[in-house]
Amino acid sequence: MVKGFRNQWLLLWLAISLPFLNSAVLAATETLESPALRLELNTAPYSYRIIERSSGKVLLSQSSTGVTFGPELYPASEAANINKTSNSLQMELLLQLAGRESMPAGTPAKAQVSFSFLQPELLQVSITYKGASPDEISEEFNDQGEHYYGIWEHPFGGSLDNRGADRDFRGVGNERYVHHASARAPFYVTSNRYGIYVESLAQGHYAVAQAGKTTFSFNAAQLKYDVIYGPSYADILNRYNALAGPAFMPPTWAFGSIWWRDDQHADLRGAANAQEKVMQDADRLRALHLPAGAIWLDRPYGSGELGWGGMDFDTSFPNPAKMIHDLNDRGMNLLLWTANRCSGELFREGSSKGYLFPLRWPAADIRRPEVYDWFKQKLNAYVRLGVKGYKIDRGEEGEMPEQAENQLAVLFPQLSAEGLSAAYGNDYFSFARNADDTTRKYAAIWNGDSWSSFEGLQLSIKNGVRSGVIDFPMWGSDTGGYFAPPAADNELLARWLEFSAFSPMMEVLLGPKRTLWDDYSEEVVGIAQRYVSTHHDLIPYTRSAMYQATQTGMPIMRALILAYPDDQRLSDMWDEYLYGDGLLVAPVTAAQATERGVYLPPGRWMNYDDKRTVYAGGSTVKAAAPLGAIPVYVREGAIIPRGDLVKLNNNWEANWTIVEVYCQKVKGVTRNGAKLRQGTDYHYDEQAHKLTLSFEGASKIAIESAGSLF
Repeated sequence: MVKGFRNQWLLLWLAISLPFLNSAVLAATETLESPALRLELNTAPYSYRIIERSSGKVLLSQSSTGVTFGPELYPASEAANINKTSNSLQMELLLQLAGRESMPAGTPAKAQVSFSFLQPELLQVSITYKGASPDEISEEFNDQGEHYYGIWEHPFGGSLDNRGADRDFRGVGNERYVHHASARAPFYVTSNRYGIYVESLAQGHYAVAQAGKTTFSFNAAQLKYDVIYGPSYADILNRYNALAGPAFMPPTWAFGSIWWRDDQHADLRGAANAQEKVMQDADRLRALHLPAGAIWLDRPYGSGELGWGGMDFDTSFPNPAKMIHDLNDRGMNLLLWTANRCSGELFREGSSKGYLFPLRWPAADIRRPEVYDWFKQKLNAYVRLGVKGYKIDRGEEGEMPEQAENQLAVLFPQLSAEGLSAAYGNDYFSFARNADDTTRKYAAIWNGDSWSSFEGLQLSIKNGVRSGVIDFPMWGSDTGGYFAPPAADNELLARWLEFSAFSPMMEVLLGPKRTLWDDYSEEVVGIAQRYVSTHHDLIPYTRSAMYQATQTGMPIMRALILAYPDDQRLSDMWDEYLYGDGLLVAPVTAAQATERGVYLPPGRWMNYDDKRTVYAGGSTVKAAAPLGAIPVYVREGAIIPRGDLVKLNNNWEANWTIVEVYCQKVKGVTRNGAKLRQGTDYHYDEQAHKLTLSFEGASKIAIESAGSLF
């Protein structure tokens, strides 16, 4: 009886007090609005949330800010001294000291935070600690069950979704199946209609959907990040692309296949030296009608330890200038392996000047302007010879202090690009494996050292799709994998060639026991001819998609969820992707497979191989996939331009002025306003639905009454 009496008084007290409690909470809340978003700030305890104004939906709920000194975390307890303008809030954050060790002497127990709407859909948050430099500043958010995409090229959570990931934000080590897949950006986009971009090159850490929270921290005295509203994935990627800066646009020849050997000295079958082997490879590519834009040389090719010490060529390349000239005559360019590594004369000079980090594999501290200029001038020795680009390696294997890695992963590609662009304008191409955010302005991405196995192929596909989400659209992998099996694996190489044909960058590795024309079956050579040619023929389509990526941030290899956000079956799907906006590609990722299931999103889709079979989307179809066939489907309404846009090494085609168009019910054709005659000026195959005609120079072609294949 007494207990019930007390409960009645408790209920009465709550009924009386709740209006006052709510009033207190409201009094402690500041708001800031744009036409798209509303920021609601709780001052004590400090937290905030962002709401979509059109619906009232809570997009983001922040729960804690912390400043760390050594092992001690000092969370923000409340906000004070608030200053509000029409589009910003500035305030002090008081740090909670009770029960913690004292802060470093002379440092204040407060930080500063500001919120500013840079655009209606873009809220910038800046947290600054003015005092002794903290070890890190961290932000914590309430996980709302959303999907998180981005941050790392390598998957640490799901296949595409980062839920469950808990990793440092820096280069990746020897992960299983693909080593050093190190492209990264401090950016993620979520299924809750927002993304977050941290504007920092500092060392950091992300923990995604851990115990109901998502956190990130960076080792700096300021943490500046942008909350980017969509509502669509495309909107968020577009705004991130504009904020962080777009990827560079490669020259047309870089979209052709690129060939290389791990060590040019190691497999001289039929050649007297490494230089002769380079030319032999170039001539075999021509003889087999394999269109190619470049050959690149891995180290060692020069003097010094590991061939990286004198910015020169060793005696196996007796006349490098002639080698480059002869490649150019064949329509190909020469690229070189490079890295921020110093040995031989480079090491001796760098050491004497105090330019190097004192580590096992010395690297130059190019954060210092004088060191940056010194290394660039040295590297330009290759540019003066005619080298057109670099494959940029390493940087995450102990050559430099970890806290400098992210910054150096941008600076080295930048100095490389500056030397090349000074000589060639935009006619150069470099690609890197250790890349951080704005590296995209200077280099494309290759995904590190893949195992030569189906597991390596599977992970490479995931890496390619994930790289697109962090705005690295020009991406490729070592076709066939880097760590070769004891003997040539015909099936694996065939399947990887199929996949690489529908990758923006196609590079193919040769060498002992793995040279296409010496070590693989005639069937696989034929498959290589088909898919290297397919990759080449798609240059107009791929190049157009790459240009769109530079403008919008929407990648070439595109996770299906980006285009079909309401289809939850796609939230972590990795083994299918859109290639551009018109093709759906479903690589074969298992040994001895002859078919595979392919989920087709809503809409209508046509089998791209036969250009006849049409499917209704929203269901899974069984696709035939014998060796040498990769299931590809085209979306209704898509236009897929293909053709020999650039000649490269092609000396086997006589006619370069043919255009083919797949369409139905052609009634007539005009070229530059003149009516053409069927059978004489143009040919139309009704069974294949293929129109063929020739042209000279810039031409305007009109097809009367032509209909879609659908």
